[in-house]
Amino acid sequence: MSENKLVKTIMDAAILTDLTTGIGWIAKKVVKENFTANPSGSAMNYAEFMAVLAGSIALKDYKKILSTLG
Repeated sequence: MSENKLVKTIMDAAILTDLTTGIGWIAKKVVKENFTANPSGSAMNYAEFMAVLAGSIALKDYKKILSTLG
């Protein structure tokens, strides 16, 4: 039983690390862009906008999952 708990804890830590790294990378890219840019103005702006939106939704859903387990 403790082995499963250890594996679950390691997997949770790995997922949180991946999410944090991805969000940090996206945030760094977004900060370099003009904040007033229209997301539909270019393909790159649109892709960054969608990546930030998808990341925030995924993080919100992951927090819900963690709160139900804890």
